[in-house]
Amino acid sequence: MIDEKRKDWLRGAYLDRITEAGMHYAADHTHFVDAEWESYIAGEFSYLTELSVDDHSYLREQAGYEAWQRIRAALGEASKTAISKLHRDNDDVISTDASFAVGIGWLSLLHHASGRVRTYPQGWRARIVGGKEKLGCLVLHIACDYDARGCRSEVERLREEVRLRSLGICEICGENGRLRLSGYAKTVCDQHAAVMGEFREDDGLWADPWTWGDDAGRIDDLLAKGRAVMSEYPAESAELLRGMDPVRPRATQHVMDESNDPLRSTPIGMRIDDDTWSRQGREQELLIEFGWHLQDAVNGAAVKVEFLDGYVRDEVAQWREYAAQPLTESDEEFLHGYLRDLILEEYERIRIKQAAERNNE
Repeated sequence: MIDEKRKDWLRGAYLDRITEAGMHYAADHTHFVDAEWESYIAGEFSYLTELSVDDHSYLREQAGYEAWQRIRAALGEASKTAISKLHRDNDDVISTDASFAVGIGWLSLLHHASGRVRTYPQGWRARIVGGKEKLGCLVLHIACDYDARGCRSEVERLREEVRLRSLGICEICGENGRLRLSGYAKTVCDQHAAVMGEFREDDGLWADPWTWGDDAGRIDDLLAKGRAVMSEYPAESAELLRGMDPVRPRATQHVMDESNDPLRSTPIGMRIDDDTWSRQGREQELLIEFGWHLQDAVNGAAVKVEFLDGYVRDEVAQWREYAAQPLTESDEEFLHGYLRDLILEEYERIRIKQAAERNNE
């Protein structure tokens, strides 16, 4: 081991060589991969025979940090440029303050979504307000008048189409990819799979993270579903809705026949919808406004219980920019508690189901 004084001296004395090694690697790589770097740098400083093994190890470490910083800066600049162009090309359907936390490989999906939203009736007031990567999927956020006739079902159909298609496209480069699992979930191609390090034993078994709690389909099932969604709902479908009279305002109390409400198409959505109409005042308003966000957050929860509070806090914090009015501390406290209880209830449902399946084997 070498002390801090020795490290400072090494970095000062060999800074030019550290920089050169990192610069050359960064010039030929779009992402930093530990295994590739170790192979590349293995003998880089061997000619410095006056230095010890620990000295060489430190120089390789510093060169790796330099390479990673350069690659990250280049990717950040490329992403910033691409997102700016996305805004300019689609400023009629993308909000000026829309935020996109996705890799540039998914930009084609954002352009596709923009073109689709452009076909919607003006009365829907639909605009893309953001998007993010979540558990290997592209989750798109669209603001619109959900009470307008046909609006809710079409917008949610588009969001699901984009999400499903993202699970077949590498987020890094845009080539064909699939969902992969290591210490985290990410959709990447074979070329960029190495960025994830060591894979989990169940990598390749799961097609869709939204179905981890149930019997998830295989990759072929996902691709078939994606093709079906794309063929069944072309962009022109929204044109049929132009000029139609708006639907009547939604009832303010629970009714028995709600088969046409897409939120009620899943057990989680039904629970949220039932809770919505059993509450009053501000709590009811919050559940109406964030019902879909709550469902997405429950579907995407794949964290250990000890990390659940952080997950819930981060999820709710992201909803502030979509809120119709600023969220108060009491608003967020309610959403935190409600979302946490939903997730814990879903965890318990999954545990019971898995236990029953093991007993049946």
